[in-house]
Amino acid sequence: MGIGVAVVLAADLHLRLSAQVSPVWQTLSEYVYGRLGDRSAAPLFGAMCLALALGSLALLAGLLRARRSPAVVALLGVWCAGLTVCATVPVDPDGQARSFHGQLHNVAALVAFLALPTAAWLLTRRGRATCPWEPRRTAIRRLAVGSFASVAVVLGGFVLTLLTGPTHQEVTLGLFERLLFTVDLALLLTMVRPLLTASTQLRG
Repeated sequence: MGIGVAVVLAADLHLRLSAQVSPVWQTLSEYVYGRLGDRSAAPLFGAMCLALALGSLALLAGLLRARRSPAVVALLGVWCAGLTVCATVPVDPDGQARSFHGQLHNVAALVAFLALPTAAWLLTRRGRATCPWEPRRTAIRRLAVGSFASVAVVLGGFVLTLLTGPTHQEVTLGLFERLLFTVDLALLLTMVRPLLTASTQLRG
């Protein structure tokens, strides 16, 4: 439910702020400085991050019931915590000096986007044939690799921008970050589906 709400809110931000925030060059976090009429778009961005965190908590609860590795549970908890920080601590405005809060936002986002694919990779280690995630092991691992690759491109782009300055930005950070966001949404849905299937079978 929460993941679906996050998707709807993300689509709404992209559609209504397309003239203010470039989906190619600007990051998702910069939607906080968009304007929806006379209102700030920051609450909508925060709601998107919190909805995704709450949706991920459902997966976390399923992992606890399935008694999965504590490392997997902890990493998914880090993902949820990172999203919460991103929702409540704004990124620095484009072109302005780096602040503590802006750096905290960036670090939280990086840690969260590394924690999720790591949790997915550990979740799909070879185990019992009855493991709910075993049938989707290949799909989950491919999406985890795609997530790691997208993080590497985005992080490399940030470092390059810091070294050369925003006027010489050559990596389309916004585009690759949205690719990362899409891959992680698919990863979450692929991880959640076995739990939903198992729950339906139990009720039947």
